[in-house]
Amino acid sequence: MIKRIIAAALAALLALSLAGCGKTAAPEVPAAPDYEIERITVGTTAQIEKAVMGEYNYEMLASGATHVPLVRQDTEGAFHPQVVSWESPDPRTWIYTVVDGMKWQDGEPLTADDILFTLQYEDENGSANLRDQTDSEGKVTRAKYKSAVVSEDGRSITLTLASPNVRELGNMNSFRVLPRHIYEGKAELSDEELRFGYGPYVFDSFSPEAGTIVFKASETYPEAPHAGELVYRLFANEDTMYMALQEGDIDMVWVYSGGIPAGYQDVLAASDKVDLISVPAQNEPCVLAFNNAKGPFANEDLRHAVALAVDYEEIRNRVGSPLAQIPAAGFVPASTFGYAPTESLRTDLAEAESFMNRAGYTKNADGKFVSGSGEQFGFTLSYRADRANHGSCAELVKSAIDAFGGNVTLEALDPDSYNAKTSNKFSENNITMEAALFGYTTAGMGMGNGLGTIYVDGNHAVQGGAQVYDEEFSGILAKMAAAATPEEYTAACAEMQGYYAEHLPVVALYWDSLCYGVSSRLGGVTVDNAFGLNCAADWASVTLK
Repeated sequence: MIKRIIAAALAALLALSLAGCGKTAAPEVPAAPDYEIERITVGTTAQIEKAVMGEYNYEMLASGATHVPLVRQDTEGAFHPQVVSWESPDPRTWIYTVVDGMKWQDGEPLTADDILFTLQYEDENGSANLRDQTDSEGKVTRAKYKSAVVSEDGRSITLTLASPNVRELGNMNSFRVLPRHIYEGKAELSDEELRFGYGPYVFDSFSPEAGTIVFKASETYPEAPHAGELVYRLFANEDTMYMALQEGDIDMVWVYSGGIPAGYQDVLAASDKVDLISVPAQNEPCVLAFNNAKGPFANEDLRHAVALAVDYEEIRNRVGSPLAQIPAAGFVPASTFGYAPTESLRTDLAEAESFMNRAGYTKNADGKFVSGSGEQFGFTLSYRADRANHGSCAELVKSAIDAFGGNVTLEALDPDSYNAKTSNKFSENNITMEAALFGYTTAGMGMGNGLGTIYVDGNHAVQGGAQVYDEEFSGILAKMAAAATPEEYTAACAEMQGYYAEHLPVVALYWDSLCYGVSSRLGGVTVDNAFGLNCAADWASVTLK
């Protein structure tokens, strides 16, 4: 029903005239000469206010234009040099060498010293790369690296980790370099300086009124892009963005670590102006995360009860794409390095009731679970109002739990209010959610020790929404961190997935493939595992058909 409603709404929009839809035409921008493709226009619903580095959504967007990560990962999990090549004599020591020809947009060479400066600059702003950090409550985050040494020729940097990590490259596909010769010694940076980069494109203009960010092809990047310009159009909602794609007004859409929602796929598939591409996903499109430290879900029996009462078939069929799957209790998608099979999640109301009874709840005459003191079982489920699939999942979770005998209060929040309830960093270590829906990105799932542990670990400086602090979890996390070989790491991964399945700190509501839409005028596209179509490799491979 949800998919049909969305598809019907989009079809209705497409039936209207462009003027009747209130559609704003893309501003005319002079074509760039001497490129196979004059311009590629990318639609996005990302909220961007200043278009400068330091603004999260812009940083993710700029990762495909001006600030490409050190390495890239393809959809099969293999890593490729982008800004640096690498070698690793052991899992604690990683040597990164800047590829030939890498320059800043002003022609200055990009060097290993810029990488060192980036680590130092981030430490000045709260990261723990080369030095420990202590927060206002006295909690210490230990430095990630024991040392960083730049070679005499300035092309290589040797980073020695405090703990070995066989997966360290997974942290480098989101590492963006900052320019020492622009940033150093300045207490404040201008917008122009904050946009200064080294990628295949150079920032040209930002018009909040027109809703566009324009980039021109760089003359200094080693591999010239095939399009002379990139124009990002900022849309207020998904309906108008996908209508623009369907009409051929934009060439592709970009949602960081996300694809086209299932409700739009059928409509777009029917268009001869759009080609759809589906790739295996390592992200989690919608996760039910419990606050394991306080509130009702500090009781593990209640986590099991809720997990058994959710209707995963209905969520898969009504929210996911035709390729969506019911997840495993071990939480981690099957395409993830270190995946270990665990039992699939299932709906079993009788078993769910037995867990409620163990937690001290029984059903009253109205079919509602109440405690011995007569208090009804219920909880608040927080989610981001700007994510359509989360809104749909929230309604389905509420429907299932209410029918089971609980009482779910839905709390739709704007991004800032949501982060203030669900993130250690943005709540100042005062997470107040009882349960929340999250979208875990591909990059986030792989960060730290991987398997989404940054979202579960209550000690994580930024994430930690699930607020898990117990010794068993910490012990397995330490094994993952200390793994000196891929075999040791995968063994520890199997333990962690066993922990997830047994204790259910978080529950994936569905797994899905990522679907991307591209104008049928374009071919030869390349998909990045973290950034999708918005990547330097795509701009170097895309062609006109």
